[in-house]
Amino acid sequence: MLEMFWIILACGIGTFLLRWLPFRHARRQHRSESVASNRMGRWLAGVGPAAISALLMVSVWGVIAPAFAPSQLSRTALALAVVVLVRLVARGGVALPTLCGALVYGVLGAL
Repeated sequence: MLEMFWIILACGIGTFLLRWLPFRHARRQHRSESVASNRMGRWLAGVGPAAISALLMVSVWGVIAPAFAPSQLSRTALALAVVVLVRLVARGGVALPTLCGALVYGVLGAL
């Protein structure tokens, strides 16, 4: 159980830093540097998928852990299917699909 705590904490800190550090760096740069801002924009575009990857790693950790149960695989697969389905239907950002997938995963884990 302590191992899971450290994994969740590391993913949370990593996700926070992925979101916070670019904004901190951008404030220090001059606004007139369009090349730097284009690079920053491309880099920030990857933050959403990085957050989803962190959530995916936390959810599949139980599948690759020694105490694997088939219900963990089905719960993860269903949550990923919800992420893909909501992404196709909503045609927006990554926040809503991620939230829906995490909600489905959490509810199925509580059952």
